[in-house]
Amino acid sequence: MMRGWWLRVSRAGAGAGAGAGAGAGAAGSRVPLLLLWLCIRSCGSSAGRSAWAEHYGTKSRYEGVSRGELHASDWLAPANCSSLQVSALIRHGTRYPTRKNVPCMVAIHQLIRQQGDPGSSLVRALAGWHMWYHEQMDGNLHQLGVSDMVKLATRLAARFPALFAAQSYREKRVKFLTSSKHRCVNSTKSFIQGLESYLGLRDQPGGQWEVNDRLLRFFDHCQKFINLVENNDTALHQVDIFKNGPEMERVMSNMAKKLGISPVSITTDMVEATFYLCTYEFILKGIVSPWCDLLDKEDVEVLEYLGDLKQYWKRSYGYNINGLSSCNLFQDIFQYLDQAIEENERSQPISHTAVLRFGHAETLLPVLTLMGYFKDEYPLLANNFEEQRNRKFRSGWISPFAANLILVLYQCNEAQSLGEKYKLQLFLNEKPLLFPHSGNLVANYDEVKNCYQHLIEALNFSNVCEFATREDLMSLDRDEL
Repeated sequence: MMRGWWLRVSRAGAGAGAGAGAGAGAAGSRVPLLLLWLCIRSCGSSAGRSAWAEHYGTKSRYEGVSRGELHASDWLAPANCSSLQVSALIRHGTRYPTRKNVPCMVAIHQLIRQQGDPGSSLVRALAGWHMWYHEQMDGNLHQLGVSDMVKLATRLAARFPALFAAQSYREKRVKFLTSSKHRCVNSTKSFIQGLESYLGLRDQPGGQWEVNDRLLRFFDHCQKFINLVENNDTALHQVDIFKNGPEMERVMSNMAKKLGISPVSITTDMVEATFYLCTYEFILKGIVSPWCDLLDKEDVEVLEYLGDLKQYWKRSYGYNINGLSSCNLFQDIFQYLDQAIEENERSQPISHTAVLRFGHAETLLPVLTLMGYFKDEYPLLANNFEEQRNRKFRSGWISPFAANLILVLYQCNEAQSLGEKYKLQLFLNEKPLLFPHSGNLVANYDEVKNCYQHLIEALNFSNVCEFATREDLMSLDRDEL
């Protein structure tokens, strides 16, 4: 088995060495060094670095952050209850880097080849590494992302056979909505493929889906968010301060020392690109690459915090509008749940036994923020990295690739009142999620609606997202939570 592995690496290494520059030694010497480095790392410290996967932020693998096996007992229905509807918000599966990430990846690789210390085996290994990422990948769904969706569809259909029955699917009672981005559309297709395969419907016409960016890319349609956050150069000032702070200075200094390069030649964008290269090599190939050796565990924790700061201030509790902008989507979820209850009360067939929405991390994080989840006692700031080591808001734990928020509506037969007849369960990444208002795993549906009544009934997307005025811009800091 080792011999087969060695042959695969040798072929990859031979192709990688062909394009290396002259800054770190002759190409002929790089390939053996890269192979030797990979062999040593496969038997040495890679296990410790693979544990870094829990710090990869929103680029984390789904399996890596599930924190243990997914147990069937987690999905047990409340006593004397049967499921009526599954309503899900699903992030697309594992993808390639987006177009904006690639130039900085290329820049740090070229810098190492041109200025790196040729006496360093790590530098020679990196110079001999083949830059296979390119801008045309642009966040396309990876084959692992296809697998993410096929497996999720299979698990959900197995756990809720009555809701995902072949007859319901044929009658189009399983509804699919998606963002227009190709990775979301292809995730939807892959989910449908997995569901049809599980149901034995391979000869059936392909499932249909609806593209709805106003629901699943609401941030593109909320003018107040666009003005106050997206297009406001000062909205992420905490991120900018942290990038120029002592923690990032130490990361850059450490990296420069390992490369034998002056720290002034390395930018924060290059450091982030190095982290992305370490991350993508692990999530897409399952290997701990030499890029990871440019970082220590403390460096990785700092870079994870930098990513969390961005998500916190742009998609979560940093500004009120971040969560409020998702109100249309949140209301849509409850409209379908309400419809199922109304139809059941009239003894009519449920129009939609499952409603599955495919979006982005930027779709899921604001909804969870609106619901009050993962809010720390103090905000994430540039100057409280140490104090926030045990923070609740960790974007990789919340929204890795293929993340999912699932609401399950139940009808309970021995209820004493109408208020107790319908119950709700929440699951995040297929793990039970406690209701924030009660701390319970199961809640009466009316109780949940009352808790969120101000969000479900009082908010209007047009009013929430109307054009931001100059006064709004002046009061931006007062919106911080």
